[in-house]
Amino acid sequence: MQEIDLATGSPVAEARIRVSDLEKLREVLECGSDIPLSGSWHLDQEDLQRLGAISNPPCDPDSKLNRIESWHPIRETPCLVHTNFELPSMLEGRKPLAVFHDAYPTEWLTETIERFDPFVRCGRLTCCIIDTPFTEAEQARFRGFQGWRRAFFSLPGEEWRVDAFLLLSEVTARTGWSGALERMEGSLLGYEDWQNDWWIERGARRVQGKHSSGK
Repeated sequence: MQEIDLATGSPVAEARIRVSDLEKLREVLECGSDIPLSGSWHLDQEDLQRLGAISNPPCDPDSKLNRIESWHPIRETPCLVHTNFELPSMLEGRKPLAVFHDAYPTEWLTETIERFDPFVRCGRLTCCIIDTPFTEAEQARFRGFQGWRRAFFSLPGEEWRVDAFLLLSEVTARTGWSGALERMEGSLLGYEDWQNDWWIERGARRVQGKHSSGK
């Protein structure tokens, strides 16, 4: 469960609960059996109390919590992964660069840019948006979209990271992905050396596991 800050649209507090009876969970969330329990749901005070009653063990959730989302293995990472925490991390000066990329117009990307906009206008962040037209094949595949959009947000004085990220993308397109390029990307986004070490080693273990299992 999370407390979502209205100013940034990002979680500022979390509390983990375990619910074994998924049917009761669906009742609280008013979620039909045909809808996967993998998204996020807004919570009111009644929802909180009902969730606390069916959690294992039962608990009395903080009234500030207002959203619930399913557990994801990425939370086992021994550091805060920036995903969904980009804006508050940048406002705290802990993250120098955030990058968002998708076909446009896309609702989530538009909403994300809008959340950053007030802080760009007041000078706390800088913004660079790059639109790239689809190839003919992509245009046929992504009907209803206009092209690719990349939104870069950086701290003042860290704009050089945008150019470095674009160069990284060009190198990747020519050579393919590698551990060295992943380390560079992580560093540009603000991850520390030990965090990059852990992430790259984890990726190597996953690849080795696939090879050993024949996948």
